[in-house]
Amino acid sequence: MKHSRLLLLVTGLLAACGGSEQKKDKPTEVIASTADSVGAAPKRQNCQSIIGAERLGKANEYQESAKPLKVTITLEQDTSATQTTKGCYFNNMVTVLATKKSGSRVFKRTLTKDDLVYFTKNDTPIEEAVLQNTLYKPTFNGQKYITLTMRLMEPVSKKTSDYTVYMNYFGEIVKVR
Repeated sequence: MKHSRLLLLVTGLLAACGGSEQKKDKPTEVIASTADSVGAAPKRQNCQSIIGAERLGKANEYQESAKPLKVTITLEQDTSATQTTKGCYFNNMVTVLATKKSGSRVFKRTLTKDDLVYFTKNDTPIEEAVLQNTLYKPTFNGQKYITLTMRLMEPVSKKTSDYTVYMNYFGEIVKVR
């Protein structure tokens, strides 16, 4: 009885190991074909930026007297791009760093325009636009949230749209207006 259980266990392990090796081969084939299709798009290297290079990487610090936090906002260029009828434009991202007055970090969060999609009903204006700027919006009270205004610009029509983002002290987006 013991030998039959041991034989059954060994057979099951061998079957499981052999099955996982076959499964490992298939995803690498899919990844290789995906990499070929991504590598075939040379248009990404000719993308333009809607903001000047002097604004990228510059940290803006904000401090309210009623809040124990200092908020630092840094606008950076993202690796993704938005394709339009008039060409390709690099997307931007913003890094929000909140620290206490003592200097210890509360949270650090990187936001992109795609984070707004989860909180809006109409995704099309967000998907066609590029993040142009993000500003800290003071609340003038001791409430435990941070308010940011994210400005998106549609590169072809130059139309801008502002979204107000409310974040808690854990770096989570609570709501977007």
